[in-house]
Amino acid sequence: MAEPGREGGTRPGRGRPQKEGCGQVVSCRLPAEEVAAFDALCDQLGVKSRSDGIRAIIRMSAGFLEFGPEDAARLDGIQRELHKIGVNVNQIALAANRGRVSMVKEQWAGIDELRLRLPVLRATLSQVISERRRRGVTLYRKFVAEHQGHQVG
Repeated sequence: MAEPGREGGTRPGRGRPQKEGCGQVVSCRLPAEEVAAFDALCDQLGVKSRSDGIRAIIRMSAGFLEFGPEDAARLDGIQRELHKIGVNVNQIALAANRGRVSMVKEQWAGIDELRLRLPVLRATLSQVISERRRRGVTLYRKFVAEHQGHQVG
């Protein structure tokens, strides 16, 4: 059985036979130094297995961000800060509406812009964080499907 290969050709199937609905097993032999370097990268990325490490490298090669545990914690912190900023912006608008704070037209425009943009930014960041928790599988599959559609058409 042949599978799609490089540059439009076909190549013989490798690894264990593919089960319906499951992925294909891919294996390779590495010298000890490369295994040590790969394991160090897996530790840096915070992946739990070598399989997760290989998947992370494949996603990175397609341009996807892979976050280590420290970066993920920073993203969580940024998400909390954005929430606090949004609360503060709403409090400023409420105070201005009640006449406790006077604002000129340009200040109102800035507040309104923040009130429109912050939820979008928070939603996008939330999607990145939850996708990171799922190890990027959903976004990667969507990317591959869209990319293949552009190549065919």
